[in-house]
Amino acid sequence: MQKKIDVTISLFYEVRDAEIFGGKGELGYSKSSINLHTENLTSFKLQEYAQDQIAGIAKFCKVPQENIRIIKRQEYEENTEED
Repeated sequence: MQKKIDVTISLFYEVRDAEIFGGKGELGYSKSSINLHTENLTSFKLQEYAQDQIAGIAKFCKVPQENIRIIKRQEYEENTEED
């Protein structure tokens, strides 16, 4: 029997034109994370998970999915640092 491991998968997003981030022409940033306790990740469908997350964020922000872009953690952190 394999031992289970704890894994956190985080995705970072740039959101364009959402009222929650200032409206048309503005950018906002969001992230989502999922914690898994599993023996392996072979059944985890990362692309499906990412697309589902984009759809959910787009719905929440009331923008088209095309206005959501997955970005690197570094880009997220650079744009969300407190001054």
